[in-house]
Amino acid sequence: MNDMDVSNDNTVSFAPADRGYVYAVARRFVQSDSDADDITQEALLLAYRHRDAFRGDSRYRTWLYRIATTTALGFLRKRRRSRVSYGDEVAEQTTELSPEQEAASREELAHLADAVDSLPAGYRDVIALRATEHGENEIAERLGISVGNVKIRTHRARARLREAVAR
Repeated sequence: MNDMDVSNDNTVSFAPADRGYVYAVARRFVQSDSDADDITQEALLLAYRHRDAFRGDSRYRTWLYRIATTTALGFLRKRRRSRVSYGDEVAEQTTELSPEQEAASREELAHLADAVDSLPAGYRDVIALRATEHGENEIAERLGISVGNVKIRTHRARARLREAVAR
């Protein structure tokens, strides 16, 4: 079912591929390796804490992707700052989202994750691999399809996601 391993002494470890996957998702959101490490750690901790919430309605990787994305967006929201210069002084001004904006953002993210979950498996796999910065050649090799088919599936998956988001 999943690659999480709980030993007899209650320590938890994720498969290296899962850690790498979550790191790659986090890295797409932030510019710093150390920030991506922090997000990865937090996302895997959340995945462990909420492991009972995984119902199997979607693939394990999709569930993990959703946790990683949500964690990364929360990280960015907390660190959203704009710098304003006043001569020699630099003042930091925090841009806070209102509770309504945060709720709307969470709702949009959940809607997008549901839209990804509803894609046919071939489209969902291509989108998931694209999200982790895999190239078209690597995706084709991993899925056993042609590069042209990767491009077609990516185009069709994105079109379906646009339609779902527009609704």
